[in-house]
Amino acid sequence: MEEKVTYNPYARLNLRDQLYREARAMAEYALADGSKVPASVIKTIEGFTVKDEAGVEEEAKVRQDMDISELVAAHGMLVKIVEPAKPRTILLLDMEQKATGIFKFLGPVSLIRQMMVAAIISLTFFVFLAMTEAVSEHGGNIMSQFGPDLLLNLFFYLAAAGLGASFAGLYKANSYITKGTFDPTYHASYWIRFFLGLIAGLVLAVMVSEEYFKMNLSGDVAFLEKGIVRPLLAMLGGFSADLTYTVLSRLVETFQSLFMGSAKLKITSKEQELKANLAATQSQQQVSIASNLVNLQQAVGNGAKAEDVKKKINEMIGDVMPGAQLEPESSVETAGKI
Repeated sequence: MEEKVTYNPYARLNLRDQLYREARAMAEYALADGSKVPASVIKTIEGFTVKDEAGVEEEAKVRQDMDISELVAAHGMLVKIVEPAKPRTILLLDMEQKATGIFKFLGPVSLIRQMMVAAIISLTFFVFLAMTEAVSEHGGNIMSQFGPDLLLNLFFYLAAAGLGASFAGLYKANSYITKGTFDPTYHASYWIRFFLGLIAGLVLAVMVSEEYFKMNLSGDVAFLEKGIVRPLLAMLGGFSADLTYTVLSRLVETFQSLFMGSAKLKITSKEQELKANLAATQSQQQVSIASNLVNLQQAVGNGAKAEDVKKKINEMIGDVMPGAQLEPESSVETAGKI
C-alpha cells in the first residue's frame, strides 16, 4: 500500500523550516543538474542542519539558534540558480521521492499517479464497453433508446470523455513538472477540470447529431469512420471543456436573439449608443477648452511671460489636435499682441 504523502509540502511548516527545506532541496537539485553552487551556500545549509548524537543528519529538523539572515541569502541565491524551476516544485519532488507503493512508477507526484489511474480506468471501460453488442453506431440516442442498452452507451461515452480529460490533465501537469514550475496548490483544479470534461464530453456526445457531420464532412473519401462521431465528440469534450462551453454559449445567444429583436433593431440601437457616446465626448472636450481659455485669460491678466503663454497655448492645441504645435515666432507675436 502506498505511503500517504500530502500534495502540499508546506503543511505545518514555519518560516524557518520552509526556508531550510527549500534551500536544501534546491541545492540538491542544482548539484544533480550540474549547476554551480557557491561553497558558502552549501556551508550555510550545513550549518543549519541538525544532527543526532551519532552525527546522522535529521532532515526534518533545523537549528533554531542561528541568525536566519544567512539562510535567507542562501535561499535567494539558489532561487536564481535553479530558474525557471520554482522552490515549491523542487521541494514537492524531493518529498515525493520518499513515497513508496505499487503506483510509484506511474509518476513523480501524487497528482500524476492519480490521473494515470483515472486514465487506466477510463481506457479499461472504453475497451470492454466497446466490445458489447449494446454499444453500436445507432446507440446512445436518449430519445429513441432506453434501459440497460442506453446506460451502457452513456457509460461508454463517459469512458471516452474520461480518456480525453485525463489526457489533457496529464499533458498539462507533465509540462509543468518538466519545467519545474508545477504548483501543488492547484491540485484540486486538475480534478475539477477532469469532472468538467466528463460532463462536457457526455453532453456533446448526446446532444450533437451525426447527421451534421455527414452533411458537412461528406465527400468521395469518408473523413470519419461510420459511427465514430459520438465517441470522438465525447473525447473532444473531455479534452477541452471550453469547447462545450462555447457550443452552449452559442446556443444561448441564438435563443436570446429570438426574443431580443431582429438584427436591424440591434444595429439601430448600436448606432444610437455610438452617437450618444460621441456627443458626451464632444461635450467634455468643450468644457475642457473653455476651462483652458479661462486659465489663459487669467494668466495674461496677471502679466504672464510670453514663454508661459506659448506653453499654455501649445497645451490647448495639443488637447484638440495631438501633435500640432505653434511656431516659436508666431507664439511670440501672439503673446505680444495679447
